[in-house]
Amino acid sequence: MPTIPPISSRTERFVRFLRKRAWLVVGGAALLCTASTLLATKLQLKTDLAELLPTADPSVKELRRLQGRLPGMQALIVNVHSPDRTQNVRFADDLAARLRTLPRDVVQVAVSNLKPERAWFDAHKWLYPSLADLAKLHDRLQTEIQKRKNPLFVDLEDDSETLDQMKARLERQGSGGIAGLSLKQLGDGHFVTDDGTTAMVVILPPTGIFQEHAGEHLVREVKRVIAELAPARYGPLEIGLSGDIESNLEERSALENDLVWATALCVLLVCIVVVLFYGRMRAVPLMAAPALVGTCVAFGIAELAFGDLNSSTAFLASIIIGNGINFAIIQLARYEEERKIGVVPEVALVRAVAGTIRATAIAALAASISYGSLVLTRFRGFSQFGVIGGMGMVLAWLATVTVLPSVIWLLDRRGRRGVRDRSSRGPWFADGVARLSTQSPKTLLAVGVLISIVAALVLPRYVRDPFEYNFRNLRSARSESNRGEARWYDANEAVFGRALNPVVILADRREQLGLARDALRVADARGSGPPLLDRIVTLDDLTPGTMAEQYKKITLLAQIRALFRDPSFKLLDDDERARLAEYEPPANIEPVATTDLPPIARRPFTEIDGTMGRVMLIFPKDEYYSPWDGHYMMRLSERVGEVVLADGSVVRSAGTAVVFAAMVRAIVHDGPRATLASALGVMLLVVALARGLRGAGLVIGTLGAGVLWMLGGAAALSLRVNFLNFVALPVTLGIGVDYGINIYLRYRLEGPGRLYAAVRATGGAVALCSCTTVIGYGALLVADNRGLRSFGSMSILGEIACLAAALVFMPAVLALADRRLGLARRLEAEGPGAVHVRTNLVEVRRSPEPPAGAGDRVGEATGGKRAQ
Repeated sequence: MPTIPPISSRTERFVRFLRKRAWLVVGGAALLCTASTLLATKLQLKTDLAELLPTADPSVKELRRLQGRLPGMQALIVNVHSPDRTQNVRFADDLAARLRTLPRDVVQVAVSNLKPERAWFDAHKWLYPSLADLAKLHDRLQTEIQKRKNPLFVDLEDDSETLDQMKARLERQGSGGIAGLSLKQLGDGHFVTDDGTTAMVVILPPTGIFQEHAGEHLVREVKRVIAELAPARYGPLEIGLSGDIESNLEERSALENDLVWATALCVLLVCIVVVLFYGRMRAVPLMAAPALVGTCVAFGIAELAFGDLNSSTAFLASIIIGNGINFAIIQLARYEEERKIGVVPEVALVRAVAGTIRATAIAALAASISYGSLVLTRFRGFSQFGVIGGMGMVLAWLATVTVLPSVIWLLDRRGRRGVRDRSSRGPWFADGVARLSTQSPKTLLAVGVLISIVAALVLPRYVRDPFEYNFRNLRSARSESNRGEARWYDANEAVFGRALNPVVILADRREQLGLARDALRVADARGSGPPLLDRIVTLDDLTPGTMAEQYKKITLLAQIRALFRDPSFKLLDDDERARLAEYEPPANIEPVATTDLPPIARRPFTEIDGTMGRVMLIFPKDEYYSPWDGHYMMRLSERVGEVVLADGSVVRSAGTAVVFAAMVRAIVHDGPRATLASALGVMLLVVALARGLRGAGLVIGTLGAGVLWMLGGAAALSLRVNFLNFVALPVTLGIGVDYGINIYLRYRLEGPGRLYAAVRATGGAVALCSCTTVIGYGALLVADNRGLRSFGSMSILGEIACLAAALVFMPAVLALADRRLGLARRLEAEGPGAVHVRTNLVEVRRSPEPPAGAGDRVGEATGGKRAQ
């Protein structure tokens, strides 16, 4: 039989107000939910990595700067596949030509080959060898002519390089390239695999690099143009899309699909569990009302505050529902407990609110603190996660103490007399736990200590390096499997290599680039492991040198050309003249300015405002490059992330490796910070509201044991920490304290010796709370994104550990304390014959039923004042 909680007159007046204005409260909540939902529908989902970035990190600031300064570098690639190389190339050329007719705000570049660019570099190839090489060529040609003219001529210079070898080397120097792509490697200039089975069209949007919606409209237009071209007219072609833009859209599609399924599954499973526990459908709207109010209003505020969701906050709906419903579970369980013994609704409602408001307030504030601790992190995505989650918890609690009593009154006001004929399904579970706790406390305590020791033993090795370095485990499994569709990416890799994925430096001054190149080479040589950097390309590398150097080359080329006008040249036979004529430069060679370069060659080095020459592209070596290996990314970032120049200035780079390294640094910095803030906030709250340092210490110790078990379990299961799941620990601290504080405060209310009654009355509701929270997190396990799955797994592990500590560890400690007082056996033997109100150790007995005709005067029905 429940113990009557001390009830203040303020609580009575508050509940009376809710009963009298129940329709107004419910109607107001419905209007607020409707308005918030309409606002929330305007939220946009942004799934790109930039939405989760640690905004204070210097490398991230540099990325943001580059986003506003440089054109789009993420490409959409159309792959054209068939056994016939000719038809592949023909379709690719036609598609590229058609795409170039689209508006410039849709497509800025669409190319299937680099023939025009190759022709341009061929026409200017004589300007690209160095002055020294051209001088050497002049001397070698002169020597060759002298040998033919004078058989007795002896060449005193020992040069192992033949003229043909020199020619091949000079041609390589003059073959040119587009950023990191060598034109010499492209065969006839088309983007096509060596076996000819796959041709490509590379498409670039006009927007800045790493933009979220850069490719949505572009992909639609490309698909439309492909359909208009009717690939079937060219033969049995297979068309596929790939590249960074397509990969990002696949990730987005997978996340949107996951969001719908996860939220729907969470709501369905919560409804099923609530019905099974309470044994009737009516419990669903009672449970759902506060959680839905909290969720809807929180997301409505999110629209006003942020305007969009990211890949972490998108799933907060299921988490808020799973957690926010806990307060309603506790309050409704207490209400049902009173109704089962025949207490009229108005009295039961007051007792339910009075008996749970402190515990649920602590739980709500603790959860809000734990979410709020994420605001301290440098991750913008998780600071928003903390704000929305924290608001959701507070709003769900406010709805529990206002909307839920109003809904209960409207549904149950006619049941003014009589014992409830249907009880919840929870007592069998709670009864078993309560019996186990009171009968075998030493055994349970020993088991808890043993688990803690094992967890403490496996933890140090895990803590030394807990991070996830396989970045494939942070992507969508579906988009990863679609790469069979993987063949498109393999074909792209074979043709382009790293050319489409450079690390980018945007210097303040063009003069810094030479110093940056030297500093990068030094850093690469000194870095751990083998050198990782291959080509370092600037706009100057695409030009034949300064104007002064080019004029010197033109003068030297004129001298080489003059050799072929020497009368002695005519003495050579026809074969010799034909062979040496290949080395004759063309007439009228003009110097080349950067503006004369082909537009595609200039584009990576041209800023949006037209400024040229301040960009450097860094290409790692193919043999070491691994975009999914975090250790490699960290090593690469060490070399290119922050470049200290010889003059003391610093330039920074932007790229995938630098961003991932920034994320790892942010986790190392922010993870302990957020966890400590959450832990301190929760402890202070428990101390302030738990009514006594001894009880607060017990609640905090129980939470600490649960967290220790959680971390030990993560170590045993090899659950690695990543930038999506590292917040599970601070969040668990706030939510996990809910279970211990509810059981302890009910024990305080029952009084020493009535542990069995406290656990039996509260254990089922606490277990249901944990179950719904697990469902909220468990919805993430259906997500296609493996990073979100890891967040769900880590959080579920924390829930199970904290619930076990609250239901087993804490009651075992309390049972041993009761045995020392010698109270447990005497008080438990009294049975349910009376309702107890305790002040210290003084018992006051009351009738469990209010006087007949008590009406609305709840004060009279509950005794009016606290027992003294």
